Amino acid sequence: MDTVKQLEVYRGAKIVGNLLDESIIKFVYDASWLKNHGKAISPNINTTKAEHSGILVESYFENLLPEANIRELLKLKYQVTTTFGLLSVIGEDTASDITILKKGQKPTPPEYQEITWEDIVKGFNQEHGIIQTTQEKNGLRISLAGAQRKQSIFIHNQDKLFLPIGSSPSTHIVKPNIIGLNNVWGSAINETLVMKLAYTLGIDVAETYYQPIAKSCVIKRYDRIFDEKNQILRLHQLDLCQLDGKPSIIKYESDGGPTLLRCSQLLKENGVPAQDTKRFIQWIFFNLYVGNNDSHAKNLSIYFPPEEGARLTPFYDLLSTSIYSGLSNNFAFRIGGENKPSKIGRNQLIAMSEELGFKSNYVLKLGEELSNKLLAILEKVTNDLDQLASVGTEKIMLQRLSQHIKTNSERLQTRFFKKTSEK
Repeated sequence: MDTVKQLEVYRGAKIVGNLLDESIIKFVYDASWLKNHGKAISPNINTTKAEHSGILVESYFENLLPEANIRELLKLKYQVTTTFGLLSVIGEDTASDITILKKGQKPTPPEYQEITWEDIVKGFNQEHGIIQTTQEKNGLRISLAGAQRKQSIFIHNQDKLFLPIGSSPSTHIVKPNIIGLNNVWGSAINETLVMKLAYTLGIDVAETYYQPIAKSCVIKRYDRIFDEKNQILRLHQLDLCQLDGKPSIIKYESDGGPTLLRCSQLLKENGVPAQDTKRFIQWIFFNLYVGNNDSHAKNLSIYFPPEEGARLTPFYDLLSTSIYSGLSNNFAFRIGGENKPSKIGRNQLIAMSEELGFKSNYVLKLGEELSNKLLAILEKVTNDLDQLASVGTEKIMLQRLSQHIKTNSERLQTRFFKKTSEK
């Protein structure tokens, strides 16, 4: 593989700047971008000067990469280990509006290969087929951040599936069951149910459905929309680790990642409106109710829809982790100084409210209303999804998960909102 020392960063067809592979990674804004556009790729890499280097540049670009085992596989495949090296081979369609290409390689018109759900199944099983052949010809395409294997696709008119080629944008993400983690099973139907619960509660999540052939959770990308010419438009987004200048390995508060207070500050500092701050509080409660202990700062992002300014993105990566034995029993954030859900009570919620600058009655009311609505819709949402689930593990997961969420929510309701329950 040829050694690459410079990458070009694009927004659409316009070059934003160059990423340089030096002893300390460097990003340099292109002069024409500064003159004609002037929009920064991140508040931490502002346009008051052209050249930036160091941890803030490293953190911004590193957070565009997939995590954990997927990253390790990419390192082995391409024999590269650095952020720069990995972006040089998989940076063409990131979770944002930037495209990262090798020097001299210009953005090309979108190109797609028509596929089927059966083709996607073969791809996940690493069987020879159209996806494997296309990827081998055009280079492996796993550029989406996260620790789970997934496939980015373009769905046209709700039924025609296409595999994006090169830097062509995708519209949906297909997430099959997580493999390789002890005692973790049925994660696709798990995530679909939890996402649909959040959607039905009206707290704004990415559109999600279960695909029975691929046995996968399919998520519509909120950072991709169609413009007036019916072309896919990429939207700029940054997760809170990028905004806080933290690498993806420091996404948990216990490792030194952003706290709830810091997350709240980052939202306010970047102009997110009050209605989204309310959603942030609902997100905390919802994760507690469904048992999503993996609700870290990297699962919160801001984006910039046309003519709206900064907004908290629709929520994503909502999964009940507490149903699986062997995964951490600690919540990703401390609430009132406590990160064990079994020890989080009314007093901790009041302390959290005060820390975040809200009246405790307001926060408690939000939490109680959310729990009442969740328990009211749980059975119907579960039954609707059950009609798509295959006989066997999917149906078993739905039954167990629904009961798990019901029991957990009722227990937390008693602890959180009945004043006599906590001395």
